Amino acid sequence: MKSIGLLLPFLFGAATLPAEVVRYEAQPGGGHMTLEGKSTAHEWKVETTAIGGFVEADPTFPESLSGAKPKVEVSIPVRQLKSGKKTMDTRLLSELKQPTYPKIEYRVLELKPKGTPAGGKAEFDATGAMTITGVTRTNNMPVTIERVDKTKLKVSGVIQIKMSEFGIPPPTFDVPVLGGLMKTDDNVKISFEWSPEVEKK
Repeated sequence: MKSIGLLLPFLFGAATLPAEVVRYEAQPGGGHMTLEGKSTAHEWKVETTAIGGFVEADPTFPESLSGAKPKVEVSIPVRQLKSGKKTMDTRLLSELKQPTYPKIEYRVLELKPKGTPAGGKAEFDATGAMTITGVTRTNNMPVTIERVDKTKLKVSGVIQIKMSEFGIPPPTFDVPVLGGLMKTDDNVKISFEWSPEVEKK
């Protein structure tokens, strides 16, 4: 009886231990994000491979959500968004208030599975909090998460946002076009592919 009494704290302690969690970290060059939009003169695009952040999840993720609730946080350095045109890049930094808000940030609030995972790949409806120029908005985005191997995931998705939702008036440019000065449309398409990995020890 005494030995059982001595074992009880260990048994109950083991029962309250947190579930195992695997942390996948962003890697240099391990992703690609594109922002695309239109103006009255032409379409525009800016890109970056600088995607920071992490995914913390149960070892069975994404095939299963039965374990610990996944935690996903992503950040994009505004200065790393490039169009290939110096004038546009300078204007972009100004519109995104880069000195004050150096990063675009995104945090997953909830992942809802869509269909049945297959081949280590699963589709989700992600509800997340996106912060641009210090303004945070909650949005929904379809994402696909695939297990590449035991140490690597691949996350991809596409979302449409409006600049005005984040306090950014669609820019106008002192460039004459038919009907007046060049104006930028409010809608922006964001698409990405990101491959965080378990840190090598």
